[in-house]
Amino acid sequence: MDLSFRKMKTIPKIITYFITASIALVVIACTPDPLPVKNIPTLTPHIVVSTQTVPDQSIVVLLTKSVGALDAGKNSDLQTLLAQIVVSDALVTVEHDGELDTLTYLGNGLYGNADTPILAGHNYKLNVNSPTVGVVTSTTQAQATINFETVSATLYENEYDTLAVINYSLKDPPGKNFYMVNVQQISATETLSSLLNPRLFTHVVSDEEFNEATFQEEFKVFFQHYSVNDTVAVSLTNISEDYYNYVQKRIDNRFSVISFATEPFNYPTNVQGGYGFFNMQQPDVRLFVLK
Repeated sequence: MDLSFRKMKTIPKIITYFITASIALVVIACTPDPLPVKNIPTLTPHIVVSTQTVPDQSIVVLLTKSVGALDAGKNSDLQTLLAQIVVSDALVTVEHDGELDTLTYLGNGLYGNADTPILAGHNYKLNVNSPTVGVVTSTTQAQATINFETVSATLYENEYDTLAVINYSLKDPPGKNFYMVNVQQISATETLSSLLNPRLFTHVVSDEEFNEATFQEEFKVFFQHYSVNDTVAVSLTNISEDYYNYVQKRIDNRFSVISFATEPFNYPTNVQGGYGFFNMQQPDVRLFVLK
């Protein structure tokens, strides 16, 4: 059942539906256990940038501090760890087309703005100044929005598990293009424990073998358990090659002991002075109730 995505007018709703997984992946996804060693100097933390945008042209930037393997583990207290890594004192701005937009602090390391226009081909510069962690900048170019031609989400049951199956198609425009499909289970209420339970599945594809053609594929969402009447958001985003390489690296390291936010940070980045990735790209988002 396609519920279709309706424009959201307030930042809190954006957080509820689309920032959950970002917090989860940064905070706890693969944080290694503390190592039983002594006399190792504490690493200087760096700012880690993650960005989310939604079809109503709202932008949310998540800022956290990189965490050393000696500082946190799977048995760490979640509230304490969250308090340790979020960056809450930053001045965050986005420059574009001669304008300077200041993002509002929303709590839990999230900074948002609902009025920044996201225009394909335009350049955007992120500036972050935190008195306690430091300064980072990043520049990106917005990609054109590509919508689903068709999309569906259904349940697949076998004797071992119940998975979601995504079937979609898109019309590939001229040029070299890269796509990201995200699948995220949606809950009506979010608590701290659910925020720290990763429920985002990411699938990426390049148009190397289907340039300027209609592309269709089906894939199963693994590492999740779904039930009848669960609601999921399925999104399609046209992304840059650099961001594709960044996301692909994270997918390849899905089971690595190195966390997204943990030193040593070995992912590609477009953030000067920090880690992570800043992007301005609009997804096509559809909501489904699984049957």
